[in-house]
Amino acid sequence: MKRIAINVIVIQLSILLLSLIFYSRITILHYINISFTIGLLLLCIGILVLVLQSGFFDFFTTSMKKVLYRKEVQDELKTMRAPSEVVTMKAAYFFQVGIPIIVLMLIALFFYSFGNH
Repeated sequence: MKRIAINVIVIQLSILLLSLIFYSRITILHYINISFTIGLLLLCIGILVLVLQSGFFDFFTTSMKKVLYRKEVQDELKTMRAPSEVVTMKAAYFFQVGIPIIVLMLIALFFYSFGNH
């Protein structure tokens, strides 16, 4: 939990730094835009890892190897690992870091929407 909290804080500081680099100033709108992009990227990576680890693409890759490669090469292809065996990252980490970033972005969006009216 401590490691995740440190990663969220580092990413928040990175968002502020990116706002300074790209926009030359820090505003709540720039924070919302950058944090949405980073949070969405982390959540998409987490979903991709989760889908790959579930074995969803194992059957597809096996079928494509049978269709696309010659019979002489088939024996070598059988020794290749399935995509679900290759991906060893933990999907939970990306969700544990991405969700707090999205929540903080939504809080900032709430204050932004009521501050401009």
